[in-house]
Amino acid sequence: MLMSHYIDIMKKAGVKFTRPRKLVLDALQAAKQPLSIKEIHKRVRNKADLASVYRTVNLFQDLGIVREVQFGEGYQRYELIGEGQHHHYVLCIECGKLEDIDICLLDRVEKMTNFKILSHSMEFQGLCHSCAG
Repeated sequence: MLMSHYIDIMKKAGVKFTRPRKLVLDALQAAKQPLSIKEIHKRVRNKADLASVYRTVNLFQDLGIVREVQFGEGYQRYELIGEGQHHHYVLCIECGKLEDIDICLLDRVEKMTNFKILSHSMEFQGLCHSCAG
């Protein structure tokens, strides 16, 4: 998703596009997997303090720019929400390896239940090939 898409969302909400917000967006766009607040802060450490990262991520959640992803690790991770796209993951509970998987059952669940699904998440936990031995 282009940066301009996220800037447009902020403008429509009357929110300024500040340097810390740009840094957090850049960090999330460059990431190949969801990041924790600490991981985002590590990527922007010299340019934005931890409180700014927290505030920015909370604002982005409120604006629908990021979504929270939980893997039962005791903390949340965050990823950008792209137009019409989402991700599902498998996490190794031993080494922490995280892989994006290209499976979604949304259409099947809607057909089976006659629900219009508004949001969902699907994450798997297990042992990667190396850790399974």
